[in-house]
Amino acid sequence: MSEFARNQVEAFPKCHGSLVELREALAGAGVSLPGLRLDPASFGDGDGIPLFDLGRCNMTNAARLVEALRRGASPPGSTSARELTT
Repeated sequence: MSEFARNQVEAFPKCHGSLVELREALAGAGVSLPGLRLDPASFGDGDGIPLFDLGRCNMTNAARLVEALRRGASPPGSTSARELTT
Protein backbone atom coordinates (compact mmCIF):
# COMPACT_ATOMS: atom_id res chain seq x y z
CA MET A 1 0.00 0.00 0.00
CA SER A 2 1.37 3.41 -0.93
CA GLU A 3 1.93 6.08 1.71
CA PHE A 4 -0.82 8.18 0.08
CA ALA A 5 -3.32 5.31 0.30
CA ARG A 6 -2.29 4.61 3.90
CA ASN A 7 -2.84 8.28 4.82
CA GLN A 8 -6.31 8.17 3.31
CA VAL A 9 -7.22 4.99 5.17
CA GLU A 10 -5.97 6.52 8.43
CA ALA A 11 -7.75 9.83 7.80
CA PHE A 12 -11.20 8.35 7.19
CA PRO A 13 -12.04 7.28 10.78
CA LYS A 14 -10.85 10.62 12.13
CA CYS A 15 -12.90 12.52 9.56
CA HIS A 16 -15.94 10.34 10.17
CA GLY A 17 -15.66 11.05 13.91
CA SER A 18 -15.46 14.77 13.17
CA LEU A 19 -18.49 14.46 10.92
CA VAL A 20 -20.48 12.83 13.73
CA GLU A 21 -19.37 15.56 16.17
CA LEU A 22 -20.33 18.29 13.70
CA ARG A 23 -23.74 16.74 13.10
CA GLU A 24 -24.34 16.47 16.87
CA ALA A 25 -23.21 20.05 17.51
CA LEU A 26 -25.45 21.35 14.74
CA ALA A 27 -28.39 19.36 16.11
CA GLY A 28 -27.72 20.85 19.55
CA ALA A 29 -28.07 24.29 17.97
CA GLY A 30 -31.31 23.26 16.26
CA VAL A 31 -29.68 23.06 12.82
CA SER A 32 -30.16 20.19 10.41
CA LEU A 33 -28.02 19.85 7.29
CA PRO A 34 -29.43 16.77 5.53
CA GLY A 35 -26.68 16.82 2.92
CA LEU A 36 -23.82 16.85 5.46
CA ARG A 37 -21.29 14.19 4.45
CA LEU A 38 -17.67 13.52 3.63
CA ASP A 39 -16.96 14.46 0.02
CA PRO A 40 -15.82 11.22 -1.64
CA ALA A 41 -14.13 13.07 -4.50
CA SER A 42 -11.78 14.81 -2.06
CA PHE A 43 -10.22 11.52 -1.00
CA GLY A 44 -8.22 11.54 -4.22
CA ASP A 45 -7.22 15.21 -4.29
CA GLY A 46 -3.59 14.58 -3.44
CA ASP A 47 -3.23 15.72 0.17
CA GLY A 48 -5.11 12.83 1.76
CA ILE A 49 -7.34 15.10 3.81
CA PRO A 50 -11.01 14.66 2.90
CA LEU A 51 -13.34 17.64 2.69
CA PHE A 52 -16.71 17.99 4.35
CA ASP A 53 -19.67 18.65 2.09
CA LEU A 54 -22.11 20.73 4.11
CA GLY A 55 -24.83 20.25 1.54
CA ARG A 56 -27.84 22.44 1.17
CA CYS A 57 -30.12 23.84 3.83
CA ASN A 58 -33.34 25.82 3.95
CA MET A 59 -33.68 29.40 5.12
CA THR A 60 -34.80 28.37 8.62
CA ASN A 61 -31.70 26.24 9.19
CA ALA A 62 -29.48 28.95 7.70
CA ALA A 63 -30.89 31.46 10.21
CA ARG A 64 -30.36 28.99 13.07
CA LEU A 65 -26.79 28.40 11.94
CA VAL A 66 -26.10 32.15 11.80
CA GLU A 67 -27.55 32.55 15.29
CA ALA A 68 -25.46 29.67 16.67
CA LEU A 69 -22.28 31.01 15.10
CA ARG A 70 -22.89 34.50 16.40
CA ARG A 71 -23.46 33.16 19.92
CA GLY A 72 -20.34 31.03 19.91
CA ALA A 73 -17.92 32.85 17.62
CA SER A 74 -15.12 35.05 18.85
CA PRO A 75 -13.11 37.38 16.65
CA PRO A 76 -9.81 35.88 15.48
CA GLY A 77 -7.11 36.35 18.10
CA SER A 78 -9.53 36.86 20.99
CA THR A 79 -10.12 34.49 23.89
CA SER A 80 -13.18 32.33 23.34
CA ALA A 81 -15.77 31.67 26.03
CA ARG A 82 -14.69 28.01 26.08
CA GLU A 83 -11.08 28.98 26.85
CA LEU A 84 -12.25 31.19 29.73
CA THR A 85 -14.15 28.34 31.39
CA THR A 86 -11.38 25.73 31.17
